[in-house]
Amino acid sequence: MWQRSLIGCFLLLVASVLSGCWPMPNRISVSRDGLIALTMPGESRGLYEALPPSGHIWLIDPATGRAQSVLTEGENLSWAAFSPDGQGLLYVEGPVGATGRSPLGLGTLSHPWRVMLFDRQQNIHTELLAGDQGFVWGPTFSPDGRKIAYYRSDGDGRLSLDLFDRDTGQERALKLMQDAHGVYYAPYGPGPLWTTDGQWLFVFRVEEIFPEQVLPAPEEITPETVRIFSGRLATVSINCSCEQTILRGFFPLIPTPLYLIASPDGQRLYVNGYDKTFAIAAQQQVNLYEITVETAEQAVLYEGGGIALAPALSPDEERLIFTVVSPGEGPSPQGDLYLLNLRSLAPLRRLTDDGRSGFAFWLSNHELGFLRLVDTDSPAGELWVKDVQSGQERNLSPLLSAQGNIAQLSLRLAKLSKEKQAYQDELVASRQALEQLRRQLQTLTEQLAPQSGTLQGLSQRLDAVQTQSRELSDQTTQRFTDLTQQLSALLTDVGTLKAQITELEAGVKAVRAQPALSLWELVIALLVAVVVIVWLIRRALHTLAQQLAFPPQ
Repeated sequence: MWQRSLIGCFLLLVASVLSGCWPMPNRISVSRDGLIALTMPGESRGLYEALPPSGHIWLIDPATGRAQSVLTEGENLSWAAFSPDGQGLLYVEGPVGATGRSPLGLGTLSHPWRVMLFDRQQNIHTELLAGDQGFVWGPTFSPDGRKIAYYRSDGDGRLSLDLFDRDTGQERALKLMQDAHGVYYAPYGPGPLWTTDGQWLFVFRVEEIFPEQVLPAPEEITPETVRIFSGRLATVSINCSCEQTILRGFFPLIPTPLYLIASPDGQRLYVNGYDKTFAIAAQQQVNLYEITVETAEQAVLYEGGGIALAPALSPDEERLIFTVVSPGEGPSPQGDLYLLNLRSLAPLRRLTDDGRSGFAFWLSNHELGFLRLVDTDSPAGELWVKDVQSGQERNLSPLLSAQGNIAQLSLRLAKLSKEKQAYQDELVASRQALEQLRRQLQTLTEQLAPQSGTLQGLSQRLDAVQTQSRELSDQTTQRFTDLTQQLSALLTDVGTLKAQITELEAGVKAVRAQPALSLWELVIALLVAVVVIVWLIRRALHTLAQQLAFPPQ
């Protein structure tokens, strides 16, 4: 659907202007005491980038060009904005995607997007809210500083205008970028714009896209594929989400960003847009308008050709500074600053003519800061200060570059100091653990000291028992050896006796073979034989009984 394409194409505006040739600032904020708050890359040479993948948020004194403090270091720091009282600084810390540089939070995220608040007095960073999958951008304070409006994406192409209440800590969606009433467009500029009473926010509702409703793929967007939408500028209530229409008009969609700012009293709006004779071409003309809120009267402030961008109202509300980008002689567009006096008939002034200057912001009624490209093919720009009365200019980037190197060195030294302190803490903890172990060993030794004599006696007894056991084992072995020998001798004697009995039987047989003996001779012979046999058996049994009666000790 073209509504979803509108949302996808809008994301490109956050990082590029006119084919990506300009470092369009996400936001550069100025406090009441004249300090500049902006994000700078970690290795920037003092050059500004819209959404650096890592870096710092600096508070810069434009009078001296010195950075008063390096607030933090993180990923994709952006959208620095002072609170109405100037004591708080709001900023967004974004994740790094799978490619290492994803300012829109596309792809795999290293962590959720976070909206942070820095308290200048207490030097404390507080997380106010975080995104889950999509991204958060453009947070702005309400006039009383109690609420914050911001744009949020849920990661699936749905965008919404959300509110965060600092008193209750609750957040809620105020207006979907695509709801039952149609599609709404989020102007880039300084973020969501509040009315002076803090009860309404300005929104743009898209009614039709020109020249056709089907948008090109994001990679096909060029100055030749410019898109314009007709729609309504309205206000939406933070209480009921109901709308009040201010006027209808024709406004830039892509690749030219739409800016909307208001006067301090909220009675006049300044917006870039088209009249009814707009031209769809690379040499398009985007005018600058002043709108009276009460009457919806629309006055043309600039229609001199080119694309009018980034209007900024002076503190006294008498002058308007803005950027005009127009095609140049080369492939890249040219940009310069223009100054318009709103309270007099003085003609429009062109403050620069180098083709590399734009996106100015007021520091005072007579001095302003702006970005100047290093070259037209580079997305990085230097930070300059210009006196609108004398025309004198000062380049702050060289001094910022030196301070950036010092800041980097300070951060590295601080990191090394933390690592050294951590090592020392671990060493102290190890020493304490060793000392505790030594004390435990000493206590155990003292507890075992009274038992040392008993243990020594027991050890001696154990040694004696072991000695006796060895001796008894030796004696038992010797006894078994002797018994084996005696049994062998006894078996030998039994064998001898058996041989004698055999001989006796042979003799008996021989006697039987001889003539028969008389009865008395036979009786005498048998008696003698019985006596001999009995004597031999008795002798053998006596010997065996002696051996068995005395076992080994």
